[in-house]
Amino acid sequence: MSETPTPQTEPSTAQPAAQPAKTQATGSVQEALNQLSELKVYTHSPILYWWPIWALGLLFGLVSMFVSGEGTEAAARVQGQTFVFVLVFVIFSTTVKLRGANSVILGLILAIGGILLATANLSGPIAEFIGGLDIRMSTPFYWFVGITVFLMWAVMIFGFDKVKFYEIAPGQVRQRVFWGSGDRAESGANARCRYLKDDFLRHRMLGLVVTGDIEITLADGEVWYLHNVLFAKQKANRINELIVTRPVD
Repeated sequence: MSETPTPQTEPSTAQPAAQPAKTQATGSVQEALNQLSELKVYTHSPILYWWPIWALGLLFGLVSMFVSGEGTEAAARVQGQTFVFVLVFVIFSTTVKLRGANSVILGLILAIGGILLATANLSGPIAEFIGGLDIRMSTPFYWFVGITVFLMWAVMIFGFDKVKFYEIAPGQVRQRVFWGSGDRAESGANARCRYLKDDFLRHRMLGLVVTGDIEITLADGEVWYLHNVLFAKQKANRINELIVTRPVD
């Protein structure tokens, strides 16, 4: 009796259909992990807003070295007046906080005061008096103030302000100290982050609309205030995304 040979089945060379889907899922997971990266937040001293002083000091020091001849005294007087008025404005802005409604009230007071002065025909004499103030500084004065304030500004912003910072991780907020003790880690469960209203003079004018304050309220009611944060509004939104995320064990 003859046997009929059984046909051999060749192995399939087709790739599993699930491979592209697996690759796409891996890419999505990696993208999600990248989105959950920790966020470092640095707070800054009020000297952050003193940049106009050292900028004007260096600028006027440079200008006064090359301006000579006719009109030198008039130019020196304009520079001196400008420097003093900016200095007074910076001192006032970094000392008095005008957040929210207070900034609106100040604006109304200034507007009403200007209208009253114009109505009483006093705006002209006041402007003439201010313009006639003989305020002049020497070139060494501008260089000394500009360089000194800049060095203090740079040491604080890039040095001491980096000593203490905050790390926001998925489901956790941490307070870090670069050296020494003081590190803390708190759960992000039931924590809340809020971007505080801008101080018009500090945040919008001197801070060029990129600085702000952040408030983080922990579950036990303790509040962490993060002052003078660069790009505060964007970082506040990012913090809210991270603290509500629960990492998977």
